[in-house]
Amino acid sequence: MKYALNLPQSFAVPCDIADTHLKLARELELKVLLWLLRHNGTRQLTELADFLKKPVEELEQAAQTWVNRGVLRIELTTAEPVGAAITSLAVIDLTPTRPTQQQILTRIHEDDNLRALFAEADKLLGRTMGHDGQTTLLVLHDHHGLPCEVITMLLHYAKQVGKTANAYVEAVGKDWAARGVATLEQAAEQIEQLKQNNALWNALKVRTGIAAPRPTDKQQAMLRRWTSEWKFGLDMITAAYDEAAERTGKVSFSYMDKVLESWHTAGITTPEQVAAAQAKFTQERKPKSKQSKPAMQKMSGGFATSYDMDAFVKSTMEIPVWEGEK
Repeated sequence: MKYALNLPQSFAVPCDIADTHLKLARELELKVLLWLLRHNGTRQLTELADFLKKPVEELEQAAQTWVNRGVLRIELTTAEPVGAAITSLAVIDLTPTRPTQQQILTRIHEDDNLRALFAEADKLLGRTMGHDGQTTLLVLHDHHGLPCEVITMLLHYAKQVGKTANAYVEAVGKDWAARGVATLEQAAEQIEQLKQNNALWNALKVRTGIAAPRPTDKQQAMLRRWTSEWKFGLDMITAAYDEAAERTGKVSFSYMDKVLESWHTAGITTPEQVAAAQAKFTQERKPKSKQSKPAMQKMSGGFATSYDMDAFVKSTMEIPVWEGEK
C-alpha cells in the first residue's frame, strides 16, 4: 500500500533525520523538531509551549537533544535565555556537552532502552559504571546517534577483547557512527573487521618486533584499507614490511602503505609476483652501454646500489625511463 501527500503545502525534512534519528527520537522531540522545521527557525519555543500546553523547560530539553545530535544549533539574537532564542537548523559537528548526573537520571527514566543499556553495561563490568561511563554511553547514543542495541554489541566485544576502558569504547563508537553503523548486522561486520585487524597486528608484532599493544587510529585505518579494500593478506603485508625495513631501516607504516598501494595499482597480488617484478626491473635497469647506468638513489654517505623504489613503482605500470649520467 502506498501513501500520497494530500496537502497543498509542505516543507522539507532533512533525509538524515528520517534515516538516522527517527528510531531514536521521542514523541516530544519529534514535535519540537517538526515545529522548528515548519517555521524555519523564526519562531520561539515559548510559542510552541503555549500551543502544546507544555512547560517550556520540557521543550528546551527536547530541542537540546537535537543540538546534542548535531541537527540543531542555537543562535542567540537577543539577550533572552537560550530556550527562548531563535533556533535554526543545520547539520554541524558539535562537541557534546558533558551531561550532569541529573540529566543522565532523567534520560534513563524516560527511555527504557537506555535503562536496559546501562544495566547491561554494569553487568558486563561487574560494577556500576559511574558518571564517566554513563556519560560515554549517553553521548554515543544522544550525540552520535548509535542505537542502544549497537552500543550493547560494542560493549560485549570490548569485554571479549579486554578493552573496556571508556576511551576505547568511545573511540570505536565514534568511528562506527562516522561509518553510519545503525544495525546489528553492520555492527557485526565492524567487529569482524576489528578482529581481522587485531589478528594481523599481532602477527606483525611477532614478525617485526612492534612493541605497541594495539595500532593507532591511523594505523587501524591503514590495516582496514590493506585488508578490506585492497584484499591483501599477511604474506603481502609482510613483504611490504620487508621492503620498508630495507629502504628505511625501520617499521614505517606510511612507507608500507605506499608500497602496497603501488602493488594494488599494478595488480600485483602475491609475493611471487613481487619477486618477478623486482627481478624484471633489475634486469631492465642493467646498463646497456658505458654511457648509461641504472638510476641510483642518493643516500647519506654516497649512492645506494639497490633499485630506486619510486622507479620500481613506475616500472610496474609503464616502460622504464632511463636516466643518464649527471
